Amino acid sequence: MSGLTLARAVALAVAATVVGVACTSEPERGAPSFCGAARTASTTCKEPTDCDRALATSCASLDKALSPAALVAAQDCLESGICGVANCLGRAQKAAAPSKAHRDLAESYCTFCAPDVAGCTSAFYAKKSKLPGALVLPYSAEVAAAVNEDCTGDRDTCRSGFATCATETIARVVNETLDPELADCVVGVIRHDEGGGTGPGGGPQVATCTPANCAGCCRDDKCEEGTTEASCGEGASACETCSGAQRCTAGRCKEPCGPNNCQGCCDGDTCHPGNANERCGGEGGACGACTTEGASFVCSNQTCIDGSCQATCVNGCCSATGCQPGNAASACGTGGEACIDCGYGRTCGSSKSCAIDPNALWDFYVSFAVVPDKNKSGGSWDILGGAPDPYLIAYSSLGASSHSGQTSVQTDTTVPFWAEVPLKGIKAAELLNNLSFEIWDDDYDFDDFIGGCKIPLTPAVFDGSLQTHVCPATATTVSVELWYRVRKP
Repeated sequence: MSGLTLARAVALAVAATVVGVACTSEPERGAPSFCGAARTASTTCKEPTDCDRALATSCASLDKALSPAALVAAQDCLESGICGVANCLGRAQKAAAPSKAHRDLAESYCTFCAPDVAGCTSAFYAKKSKLPGALVLPYSAEVAAAVNEDCTGDRDTCRSGFATCATETIARVVNETLDPELADCVVGVIRHDEGGGTGPGGGPQVATCTPANCAGCCRDDKCEEGTTEASCGEGASACETCSGAQRCTAGRCKEPCGPNNCQGCCDGDTCHPGNANERCGGEGGACGACTTEGASFVCSNQTCIDGSCQATCVNGCCSATGCQPGNAASACGTGGEACIDCGYGRTCGSSKSCAIDPNALWDFYVSFAVVPDKNKSGGSWDILGGAPDPYLIAYSSLGASSHSGQTSVQTDTTVPFWAEVPLKGIKAAELLNNLSFEIWDDDYDFDDFIGGCKIPLTPAVFDGSLQTHVCPATATTVSVELWYRVRKP
């Protein structure tokens, strides 16, 4: 399946519109979770597997067996619209990061098992390394500590037997930590190898169902019409299977009104702004009538408040406890409207409205990107016909201050899944002034510039939600699409 195929499938599944209400930026609505994404996926994706159901049902215990970074990356995968909890956990293992216990394991292995390997410690978990760190990296610190204890003690045998010992120890600890059915699913998912874009002969996999020959959608590299609930899509996107009440309309599965596609409130399958007395509410919840709470209640900032407070609290805002001054970040507002909690990195300005604090620090997190399978001239990225090896460089600047950071290299893929933070702790003012990125193809001689551009950030996206930006093609570069978050450190 080509990168553009997945790009369309992901783009059709994500609604990332952020609507500001009474503030210059939308206040945080609570951190999303892997469990929430997993449970949503298990109900919205058709025909979930037994492992999908088990992983979604017992997701709260997975942090005992899997690394936090892997779970965050899996959450991104699910929120981007890719179906299958097990599928996303399999993808996410590439994004895991070593904990102190993992670093201790690398130190032990390199000291006792492979003292003759140059650069062993730094290469132990590297993505292209032939060292065995990748076996343990997706798992929790507790698992890594157990592997260290069991598999690095015997200097004579630990090098040749490490992989077998680590595999057996992982299976034992995970089975001791999780329910048997869940443990089998976790170990099976992590052992699963997606193939990295290689074909049966070891060469690069090249998709033949492309936008050039398919106006509908692609499934198993075959073109479908893309007009049915079983195979919905257009422009050679991956065929979606619509779930529940979804219907295939103009090449996309339409979801019922809810938090994923409505910032206001839902009346049946219709999304309303949520500021009317008879239809009040937010975050995709059901609309409510404020009069049911009392004859004097009115809707303000998607919240029902006592109208008597609104009538007398002219210079402040109304909370459940009455009139507030309205100048605090936790209770901001004026004119007797409902108080708003501005959230992290925001202040309540002189106008008593929420605004981004220009000095607050934020991370620029990149989830994944999609690049074409052909370069600008229509040829393959690699001389031997392979897919690119993409990495991303991010830049920010404001006056004399500037920062840059780079992701790891993802091998032979048009859909590099990084789940990394190339820019950490950058002031909001600097990100708003200039945030740009470049995607390059890593080659042995000279790296090829694939594409990139400046991202036009607005205060509204500083809420940690998954965003997307498409860089148009230029005279020398192809169009690329990036999925990212601006989130608190």
